[in-house]
Amino acid sequence: MLTTVDIPQADVLWDVARVAEAIARGRVTASEIGEYIGAKGQRQGLYYMQAARIIGLIEIGEQTETAQLTKFGLAFTRYNRADQRAALRRQLLRYEPTRSVIAALRDHPEGLSRADVARILQQLAPLAESTALRRAATVTSWLTEIGLADWREDRLYYCGPALPVQRSPARNTLSFATGL
Repeated sequence: MLTTVDIPQADVLWDVARVAEAIARGRVTASEIGEYIGAKGQRQGLYYMQAARIIGLIEIGEQTETAQLTKFGLAFTRYNRADQRAALRRQLLRYEPTRSVIAALRDHPEGLSRADVARILQQLAPLAESTALRRAATVTSWLTEIGLADWREDRLYYCGPALPVQRSPARNTLSFATGL
């Protein structure tokens, strides 16, 4: 089971990617990162730091709450935009919670509603319904922004590569209250 901070609440994936750039340029606190990525305060900076941690770009020190690049994050800062896009797609296919959402999208060619995505997130972490719906908006934004999914008639559809997506070891199937 994930914690609530393991479900992203930073809506703009390319701003999440800029966290690595900010750290490479010496900005390591939530306030500094929030300012660097665009007039966001300390709280938003923390959300974006947590999101960058979720996708493997950074590590956050427990005692100091400062960030440092992972090996992947350091390499990512040296990629051109096309390589960064490809790397972000790989990371979203690899890490939770996006991995489970993508697996469910691929299992349901009829698409998923935002409420379906919220239920997946609730299976992964202890989220209230209203929180899960907000976080589902973030996750779906990421997937559409990077070209792994698209919205049609209020349903989210997978449109990424036909690569295998491994499910979480603890989850072989995802079930929904709606019976999907």
